[in-house]
Amino acid sequence: MTGTEITGQVALVEDDYTLVINRGSDAGVRPGMIFAVHSTSGPVITDPESGRELGRLSREKLRVRVFDVQPLFARAHTFVETDSFHGLLRIPFVASDGVITIDVGDSVELIHRDATRTRVAAQ
Repeated sequence: MTGTEITGQVALVEDDYTLVINRGSDAGVRPGMIFAVHSTSGPVITDPESGRELGRLSREKLRVRVFDVQPLFARAHTFVETDSFHGLLRIPFVASDGVITIDVGDSVELIHRDATRTRVAAQ
């Protein structure tokens, strides 16, 4: 699935740091992939000329790394993606300025493929 975009939705919020997305190995998901979780409740954008709904604004809530993949779903943990010591360990977190709420149905989008898979494909 090189170059193919993988998108889906949050299917289950398992606990404070783990969620399930509705895409799995059948869709090309592999352990180590990083997905962005986006809000689905942003403001509606309306064309001022026609009044037609153009879509909704979406904002990234957080990122998750896949650790368990089944054919039709994958489990992923939240993590901090920084250069700090804690970021290197990929320790799950809750934002210091409050709790980030993830809802079933929030959209997910692949933003980084597993580096190991990329290196093997390049050889």
